[in-house]
Amino acid sequence: MRRALRIVLLLARLALAGVFLWAAWGKIAAPDAFALAVYRYRILPSWAVNAFALWLPWIEVLAALALLAPGRRWRAAGAALAAGMLAAFTAAYAAALARGLSIACGCFTLRADAAAGGWTTLARNAALFALAAAVFADAFFDRRRRTPSPENP
Repeated sequence: MRRALRIVLLLARLALAGVFLWAAWGKIAAPDAFALAVYRYRILPSWAVNAFALWLPWIEVLAALALLAPGRRWRAAGAALAAGMLAAFTAAYAAALARGLSIACGCFTLRADAAAGGWTTLARNAALFALAAAVFADAFFDRRRRTPSPENP
């Protein structure tokens, strides 16, 4: 049973890292299109949109790399960063839906004619958040941790 859980959590880490790398790639390649996607949310002041659009993809890359790094502290940090971003993305998209905005999320495609995701985007984010929470809990509360000793700090 423990081995199966380890495999599931490894797959969760790989899936989360893959999703964040895939999402970041398009944003890094087309920062102007991503800035337009951010602007359509009408949440940030216009002076902050470009800076946000330039920095966010690199934070996504950082989270993905931390999820892939060896060591439970890196996994916990990557999962916490991923969960925080997913919570913020979900809140922003829910706010856009509540205000009647019909916009594509800007997650994986930045095409101007991309269809709005609606509730499926929120459901996908909730599932990814659950994966991130599971990875975080496993890394942060790892029961196999040893207590520090002079030989094993």
